[in-house]
Amino acid sequence: RYNMPGYSGWLATTSDFNTCWIQVDLKENKLIGGIVTLGRTTNITNPQYVTKFRITYRSEESDSFTEYVNTEGNETFIGNTINYEPIFNGFNAHFLARYVRLYPLAYRNMPTLRWELYAC
Repeated sequence: RYNMPGYSGWLATTSDFNTCWIQVDLKENKLIGGIVTLGRTTNITNPQYVTKFRITYRSEESDSFTEYVNTEGNETFIGNTINYEPIFNGFNAHFLARYVRLYPLAYRNMPTLRWELYAC
């Protein structure tokens, strides 16, 4: 969750920077309406956060992941511009999913984040 206290967050290993992703299992299908991302809380001289990302998802009934594309045809999201301020991205095309993956596409210093999905 993005609002947990402390300094921790997900951090991709150095070797994974170009192919890394993080996945959540919601345990059952949910209608997803948005996402909040937040950087990893570190010191001010080494902020770490994801600045651009994409989302894929899969329902319980599916064997493959689907790339999220909004109603304007965009498949990438603008992430954080600083590490300590949460950013909300709404999904104007809601989707049904049990599994959701976030793929960092660009980041500051390290691809680190905390995140939370919002169901409808």
